[in-house]
Amino acid sequence: MSLFDTLYLNLAPEKGIEFTTSCSDLGCGEDNLVFEAAKLFFTKLDTHQGVKIHLVKRIPIAAGLGGGSSDAATTLLGLNVLFNKPFSSNDLLEMAEKIGSDIPFFLYKKPAIAMGRGEKILPLSFTLPFWYIIICPPVRVSTAWVYNQVALTKKEFQTKIDKPEVIIENLYNDLEKWVIEKIPEVAQAKGILKKAGAKYISMSGSGGSVFAVFYKKQDALRVKKKLRLPQRWQSFLVKGL
Repeated sequence: MSLFDTLYLNLAPEKGIEFTTSCSDLGCGEDNLVFEAAKLFFTKLDTHQGVKIHLVKRIPIAAGLGGGSSDAATTLLGLNVLFNKPFSSNDLLEMAEKIGSDIPFFLYKKPAIAMGRGEKILPLSFTLPFWYIIICPPVRVSTAWVYNQVALTKKEFQTKIDKPEVIIENLYNDLEKWVIEKIPEVAQAKGILKKAGAKYISMSGSGGSVFAVFYKKQDALRVKKKLRLPQRWQSFLVKGL
């Protein structure tokens, strides 16, 4: 969607990874997914060169929007281009799986169904040209904590996903109830969107951001004008790409 981070990758004459970011809340060490992706890439590449990476951060951190995971996937894709594509798509997928379960999804750059731990990807044949309002309360959610609360199930999703409308009409997030118990701001954000007139509302990922989906831009604009957010809360109007 049109809310995105920007990564700058430039060749360096000597081996090594120099990583900087515009976000003071993000570390630049080995616990950063961008650095981790670059490090893994270079362990598999025979080269005397290194890279300088700068991340301009716009996607809120720890909000369940996949910002860090998409940055890691983009790092792999970008480095592969920068070094004249030494690795195949399958090679990149294997690297992505080692970094995080949801990172393979972002290698596809299109709507897809993720299965298994997230490493099995089924790309969809259509785009999602909708408009979205995203509300981000000033909270951070530990993804690891959220997934530790949920019991695995073998229940299959029965709905056939053959057009964009099916996804919108079946919005549901199994993680939501666990997050709401610990972070009431998530329920508050959903209530704010509903009061403003939004119909299709869900928590994003493992939280704590919440989004609403609209078929038309004018409907999204109408709802956004009615939003009444507490101080330090953020909202974004974005388009699906």
